[in-house]
This record gives sequence, C-alpha cells and structure tokens, in this order.
Amino acid sequence: MKSGYLDKVKEPGDLKRFSVNELASLSEEIRDFLIDSISKTGGHIGANLGVIELTVALHYVFSMPEDKIIFDTGHQGYTHKLLTNRKELFKTLNQRGGMSRFLTRDESDYDVIDASHAGTAISIASGFALKKALKHTQENVVAVVGDGSLVEGMSAEGLNYIPEVQLPMVVVINDNGMSIPVNVGGIRILFSGKDWQKKSRNHFEGLGYEFFCVEDGHDMESLVTVLKQAQKASRNHAVVVHVKTEKGKGLAIAKNHKYKLHFSMPFDPRTGAGTSPVPAGKTYAVVAGDKLCEVMKQNEDIVIFTPSTPYASGIDHCFECFPERTIDVGMAEQHALGQAAGLAMAGLKPFVCYQSTFMQRAFDQLIHDVAFMNLPVTIMGVRSGFAGYDSSTHHGIYDLSYLRCIPNLKIFYPGTAYELETMIEERGKSPDGPMLILYPYEKVRAEEDQEQPRDKSLKGAQVVHQSRTGYILSVGNSLGTAFKLRKLLASRNVDFGVVNIRWISPLPQEQLLSLMKSVQYVVTLEENVLDGGFGGSIAELISDHEPGCKLLRSGIEKCFVGPGDKDDLCKEVRIDAESILKIMEQRWPDLF
Repeated sequence: MKSGYLDKVKEPGDLKRFSVNELASLSEEIRDFLIDSISKTGGHIGANLGVIELTVALHYVFSMPEDKIIFDTGHQGYTHKLLTNRKELFKTLNQRGGMSRFLTRDESDYDVIDASHAGTAISIASGFALKKALKHTQENVVAVVGDGSLVEGMSAEGLNYIPEVQLPMVVVINDNGMSIPVNVGGIRILFSGKDWQKKSRNHFEGLGYEFFCVEDGHDMESLVTVLKQAQKASRNHAVVVHVKTEKGKGLAIAKNHKYKLHFSMPFDPRTGAGTSPVPAGKTYAVVAGDKLCEVMKQNEDIVIFTPSTPYASGIDHCFECFPERTIDVGMAEQHALGQAAGLAMAGLKPFVCYQSTFMQRAFDQLIHDVAFMNLPVTIMGVRSGFAGYDSSTHHGIYDLSYLRCIPNLKIFYPGTAYELETMIEERGKSPDGPMLILYPYEKVRAEEDQEQPRDKSLKGAQVVHQSRTGYILSVGNSLGTAFKLRKLLASRNVDFGVVNIRWISPLPQEQLLSLMKSVQYVVTLEENVLDGGFGGSIAELISDHEPGCKLLRSGIEKCFVGPGDKDDLCKEVRIDAESILKIMEQRWPDLF
C-alpha cells in the first residue's frame, strides 16, 4: 500500500497545500486503503471506489465547513470521512457503536445531513442556497447526487424548482451508470451513448441550468478545473456538473460483478471469495424470492416490480428466468406502486418487492392508488424489524404503526418460512384486494418446524401452545423471543401459551377475545414502536370489549434506534426474553 499523503490530511483544508499531481497520488492511496479496510469489515465498497477523485477534488476546490457539500446518498461518503479525520474509525465499521455506513451529523461536523436514503440532497441543498440568496452570504452550496438517486421523485421536484429562482448552488451528478444494479429508464438513455454529453447539456440547459461536464471523473486535473469554473458560476445562478465515473474502479473483481460490489460482506480482494451482499444461509428473503420464481412459472399473469433492491428481496433468480416480467423501475418507490396499480386494473397480478424502510416513500400511493381502489396488489415488505448495521432510518420498526390504519389493506406477518411460501402461493392464484406481506431480513429459524406445526389454512391466529394462565401474542419476527420467554416462565413454574398472530390486519378479534377471556394475563411481542403498533391494537380490543385480563405490551419506546445486531438491539430496548421476564416480575409479582 502506498503511504504518506493520507496521514498529512487531518482536515479538508490541508488539501490546499497539495499539487494536482499530489491529489491524484492521494486518491490512489485512498483507493488502496479502502480496498484493504473494507475487505476486512464489509461495507459499501463499489460506490465509494468510484467517487474518490471527485470527493478529493470537491474538498480541494471548496472549503468546508463554511461551504456545504451535501452527499446523496451517504454510501458515497467513505473518502469524505477519510478527509475529515476518521481514518481510525474504519476498523470499527459494521460493529456495534462503530463508524456509520453512511454520513451522520453525530459523527462529524463536516457531515451536513444524515444521509442514508436517496433523493434528498438536491431539495435540502436548495434550502441552504435559498438562505444564501436571502441573506446575501458567500458560502458555496453543493449537492453531490449519485448512484441513480437523480430519478427519485424528490430529486426531480428539486431539479424542477431551483432554476425558477436561479438559486446559487451546484448540483454535481456522479454518473456511474448504476443505482444498486444498472440504471433504467429515460435518465439512463439521456446519460448514455456517444452523444451523452450533448444530450445531457441540452437537457439541463433546457431546464435553466448552466452546464459543465467532466468526461473522465477520475482525471484530477479536469475535475479541479471544471469545479473551479462551476464554483465561480454558481455565485449568481444554478449550475450542473455532470461527472462520468466508474463504480468499483480499481478493484478487479468488481468489473464483472452484477452490482459492481455495491455492498459486500468481508471479502478476498484477489479471488472475490465472500463478496455476497446478503447474510449467508437460507433467509426469509431467499425463501420469498424462490417461491415468487416458482409461482411465476405457474402463472404468466404474475409480474414483479422492485425499486432497485433486487438482491435484498431475493429476486435475482426471477430476473434471470423471467426478465420481461421482473421489472426494476429504478429508485422510484412511488412509481413502482403506481405502475402496479395500473397493471392490477388491467387484469394482471402484480407483486411489488420493497425493503420496508423504502416503502414509506410510497405511503400516498398505497392509500390513494391501491387501497382506496381495493386493487389486488401484493406488496412484499422485506427487512421488517431491525435491519442490522445500516442507518437508524433503515430499521423497519414503524411498519405496523403507520400501515395498520389503512382501510382494505390486509397485513400478513408469517411466523415461519412455510407460512410465507403458502401465502405467496395463495396470492399468486387468487389475490383479493391489496395485501402486504412483511418478513424480516434474517435467517430462517432452524427450529421452526419443531416449535410450530404447519397450518394449511392460515386462517386467524395460530395457537401454538394452550394455557389457562396467560398468553404471549407474538408478531412473526418476535416468535423466537416468545418461545424463549415461555421456557423462562416455565422454569419459574408459570405456564404461558404462545400465539402466532399472523394477521395484523384484519385482526382476528373474536378468536383473540375468546383466548383472552380464558386467562388472566396477556403479553404482546413486536419488533415495532409501541405507539400505534400491534400491542396497541390488542389494548384497543381489551378497552372496547373488557375480556377481564391484564395486558403487558412489549415493544420499542418511540425513538430512533441505532445500527446493530438484532439480539443486541433487542436487549438495548428491553424486548428480549430476559428483559420481558423482569418487567413481568415487576408488573405482576403475584404471578410468581
């Protein structure tokens, strides 16, 4: 590994002393460092390798923290972190309490926003630029848009408005031709082909921007020259700088990789061993993807949509087997659901695969375009519950709260892989109105078939263990905790039954009321915030019908939970079996 230049950079201002040739050498040193470091920890390696020279040049030309450089999305931020004195933090990436995968204001004053979802930087930067225009201040404002996020609805809205009042700012487009997979749609067409520069210029100048271009985004001299021109031009009006980069540059194994190693577990940079972006083993996402592929073989009316998250949804095989009926719409969560609504109205059977955290962006479409018209659209919501070491914003711990209020929307949360497969098969045959199927981003529990007998009907809740004392009512991703809690209670000579709820909406009210009338105590388990969650629906049921039992709701107090391993986070927020037992002892001492 080359050495020397990076250790001289303690803050971005130190770059001002470097020559352009030294900046290029620094970039190569950063590339070597990132490949070595991320191969050991795992992380977003592909996108970051493509933006090294651009980030170095940005910090050379502009002056943070006075100037505002806003990255969209945060997984472009590793070079920025290195240039802002965080080299020693890299060894802690993907560890509890370690360096964030994204950009976060808690980590550095140089991180302007908490950037973990795509499509926000242009609009937020326009707010900084508006302040500059109103107060006649001199700072520069730059939005760095990359990895396909230009097609996000919010990006399009921001791009449309900025020239209206000629806000003094720079929009840098880091164009590597990809989001997570290869870009799709009109923007891809605009930015490709031999005449891409002419088309791009005509497009942005037609919108009202002054346009600059860097054909080789890894040539430091060109970057510095053009960014200085853009800096000067943006004092009075809006500017676009279109920069062509190569995702995964400098890492040979990324060249032919489907996603250019967008994200990877720890890997061997020479052989490529270990480059899977998803947890090893049989996960619920793999189960769902395999079953979707199977039902597509059985029914030619089934079409799958995803907003650029194919590997997280486990549907890579569907793309290979049915490329015409498996559609990546780009990073366009709202459009995905709107197109699915039209397809359903046309008589076909759409499945829409989201990571649940990104499904929030299609909330309006879910209510207005799908539920209101009661259309037979099936939504697959993977990564419900805790989402690992991505940002706090990636946890799917709000799903039940904001979704169970929607009329016509059935919400099914399978307790086992078998139930997940069975419901997908049923929806493939005869979808009736809209349904959301939620499931976690984790391995299938090895003991599922031993703990739970298979129930072919899937009607109502599944009473796994009966009791005359109390019941543990559990959402699917908390069933492991439910069975552990039952054993802990049994060791204290307290008998509790376990109920696999399955149906969040409509709640099987009569069945649950009958169960609650037969016992004195009820505990609800969910990997969701308590406000408006599953436990809240049981509290409402008890309040309205007074079955005569006592209730303990176990869930997450309303907050943003940091990244981390599921078991560690459950302990932190006190929804693990041991913590729940202690709460029960305090709440109900007579039970023991």
